[in-house]
Amino acid sequence: MISYKFFINDFISLEQKHNKNSIISFTKMMDNELSNLRNIINDYAKWDDTYDFISNANKNYIYNNFREDSNTLKDLGIDGILFVKAKGHVVYSKYNKNNRFSSFFKKEFELFLMKKLENEDEVSTLLNYNSKPFFVVKSTILQSDFKGEKRGHIIAFKFLDKKTLLEDSKALFNEIKILDKSTQNHKNSFIISFENMKTMKVFSQNADGKIISFIDFYDFKNEFVLTLRLSNNSLIVAEGEKTILIFCFISSIILLFVFIVIYKNQKLIINQNIILNEKVEKRTNQLTRAYRTLKSKNKELYKLANTDFLTKIRNRANFFEQSIKLLKKSNKENLSFSVLMMDIDYFKKINDRYGHSVGDKVLIKFCEIVSEIIDKNMVFGRLGGEEFAISIIEKDEKSVAQISEKIREKCSSTLIEVKQNSIKFTVSVGTVFKQSKYETIDEILHKADELLYKAKEQGRNRVIRSL
Repeated sequence: MISYKFFINDFISLEQKHNKNSIISFTKMMDNELSNLRNIINDYAKWDDTYDFISNANKNYIYNNFREDSNTLKDLGIDGILFVKAKGHVVYSKYNKNNRFSSFFKKEFELFLMKKLENEDEVSTLLNYNSKPFFVVKSTILQSDFKGEKRGHIIAFKFLDKKTLLEDSKALFNEIKILDKSTQNHKNSFIISFENMKTMKVFSQNADGKIISFIDFYDFKNEFVLTLRLSNNSLIVAEGEKTILIFCFISSIILLFVFIVIYKNQKLIINQNIILNEKVEKRTNQLTRAYRTLKSKNKELYKLANTDFLTKIRNRANFFEQSIKLLKKSNKENLSFSVLMMDIDYFKKINDRYGHSVGDKVLIKFCEIVSEIIDKNMVFGRLGGEEFAISIIEKDEKSVAQISEKIREKCSSTLIEVKQNSIKFTVSVGTVFKQSKYETIDEILHKADELLYKAKEQGRNRVIRSL
């Protein structure tokens, strides 16, 4: 009995640790999904076409991006999007047609969102409306170069349901329930915090051969949103109890026969140790496979959060993050640093004439051309729409100029075959070399954007460099 209590505590501790890691992985996946939604909406909010639309309600913007027969929301993985003037007036809203929102629900739901998110410019959080939990992101609409005054916001949301949560966590939990009532504070609870979901209180307990966990979620105002009840069979404890009982039984037999035949008893001990080692090794392999699965999922989530969904290169947020690191290294080690700002010429005309699917092919082909020319140490990202940038370190002005011209020439000589049409496109490039170790990446990008504008004024399909 004493040995049972001694060993079972270790299995209980291991079960609790494993369950805690599963909860952290599960909530991290949810936070990464919210982060991905935030990055997608930020790309739309910092797009010049969006800025023009919120300023003058250009109907072409809605037709090009959210017309009735389009699958934009489905492709983006969201349930709805609202374009809101600075004073809180909803200019346009679009809901995923698969959800069949009633007009009453839309009106009440939008009033709920406006009130909940008022006085907030940038927020990403989890909310609950009439027992329907959902991710929501609010982002300020600005020009791609962050010029211009604030004129409105984009609000996007994605509802959560039990089926989706189970699919996301099927490697971690057997059952999930969504509760509106908090589990209240408990002396054994602990808090998890991530970038978007700041506060999650977790409490776990063992009951009837299962380990049950309650996660209380709180929004950006630290107000209670909902509780998730997660359950799993206590496999580690169950296997531990079985192993301990077998071990105790065998030990009793061994002690009985030790006085009779020492040799046979020793042989029996060796055989039983082999059996136990095989069981431990089998369980260890199962845990290792589960860990590898989690690690692979985390890599996939990181890639989704940092990659532009269309072109598969770095998105705007990741470009800024990596470029800032390069600039800091440049200043610290006194290395050269430069930025290329690139824009596809007359891209809107390509979209208008051939359609957005062809426009997407042009964007993808452009990224393939650039990726073949630059090396792995250069940071290449999509800033929004047809605007791209490259950050380069440890390259002199002559080398950077050659790269700029090579990109321009390769683009202008490339034909894209679409049905019976051969489409050509060109790019304009603004190239800036760092002049002072105290310059920020925003200042350098601003200078590059000015040179890009000059390239456009002087006829496009050219590279303008800083002296």
